[in-house]
Amino acid sequence: MIFAVKNLPFHRRLIFSLRRLVHSFAYFLASVVALWLFLAVLMLAESAVYAMTGVSVSMWAMVIAAISTAWFFLPVVQFLQNLMDHILFRQQLDTLHAIQALGVGDLASLPQEHVEMALLERIATICHRSNIVLDERNDDGTGRLFCYPKGSPVPPLHGQSGSFYELILPIQWQQGMAWLHLGSRTDGWPTDQDERRSLKSLANFAAISLEHTRLSYQQSQHVRLDSISRVTGQLHSHDIKNRLHDLAFLAHHMESGKLEEDDLKILVGSIRKVVGRMETIMLRMSDPNAPIHPKFKPCDLTALLKQQIDERLWPELIHLDCDLPPLPAIKGDAVLLQGVFENLFDNATQAMNKQGVLQIRAQQDEKNIMLSVCDEGNGMSDDFIKKRLFCLFSTSKEDGLGIGLYLSQRIIEAHDGQLFASSEGIGKGSTFWVVLPCFEYQEHEVSLP
Repeated sequence: MIFAVKNLPFHRRLIFSLRRLVHSFAYFLASVVALWLFLAVLMLAESAVYAMTGVSVSMWAMVIAAISTAWFFLPVVQFLQNLMDHILFRQQLDTLHAIQALGVGDLASLPQEHVEMALLERIATICHRSNIVLDERNDDGTGRLFCYPKGSPVPPLHGQSGSFYELILPIQWQQGMAWLHLGSRTDGWPTDQDERRSLKSLANFAAISLEHTRLSYQQSQHVRLDSISRVTGQLHSHDIKNRLHDLAFLAHHMESGKLEEDDLKILVGSIRKVVGRMETIMLRMSDPNAPIHPKFKPCDLTALLKQQIDERLWPELIHLDCDLPPLPAIKGDAVLLQGVFENLFDNATQAMNKQGVLQIRAQQDEKNIMLSVCDEGNGMSDDFIKKRLFCLFSTSKEDGLGIGLYLSQRIIEAHDGQLFASSEGIGKGSTFWVVLPCFEYQEHEVSLP
């Protein structure tokens, strides 16, 4: 559906009429130019006929002048109209230029969650529109809705007309129907029929490009998931699986009573913890997108952290600065949370090249427990944190897989918590925050510090 001119406000209809008047003026100018062209051709033709026949006035000269004038009249009109548009209406849409300026070739290099917004921002800039909305919602209201800028009014379902958006362009692709809602022009000029046709062509091209980008991203994800599944499958079938069997066999026979009872219990418990953690790691690596089902129990986060810090083999040049006061219990899965903390400690240690001060802090606000892990390492840019840090297969390490932080964030979110990071910039260290609700506020929405 496309709005008609009669639906425009009164002042914009006046502007539209003014442009029509300017275009009509082009015909007047073209008529004047045509008259001068007729006279010029007539004089040249009379001179040619006189030179060949000796006749001073000839009907052939009149015919030649008239045909020449009629042949060039419409091109002159079109030239004058385009010239006036260029002078008075500089922001008219040129489809070919718009497609080139859209720059859809680099969309596939963006993270998936930024593709739609980047495309809408480019369309808004090229088409000089104040607001743009891509509506992919279904009959029941489900589906996705992308608004640029954020906070733009939400249009009705199925491309129904509204008072805010000037144009509604239907788009058809494999997923079904979608609608592109365009706000008014930033220069205040109305949209003519030529621009509407150009906008529709641009919208269809953008939709095809967006669909291609999404399919390319999905295919890339499937390929990488398949590759890592094959690698981890081989590891699980050989080295790591054998080590797990060895540890389990050793733990079984150590219970025979040949060691001191206290030492035996400590050693057996440690071995079984290692086995459990390795099994969890392999299970998660085999499919990073597998559903996470925590086994919730009351958990003392302070005791869990202290135990993990004490049992971990830290590099000699890493100095710990810990502040872990007694805290209220949380409802969590200790095994999954230990995996998250191990990942944060590993990343911090590697970022500092295994030397420096590592600060580990825990504190409580009204309803949440907040853990911070602060290192003196390489640091990160804001752009990397926003666009890549917690994305699957995104990593800044040469030998990294880009899975650890992605899984850690999913685990924390499965606990109704949040995992996020901050950094003052490259070379200035990083801080990771884990926010978990206290046991009695598990159902309450988590608030950031």
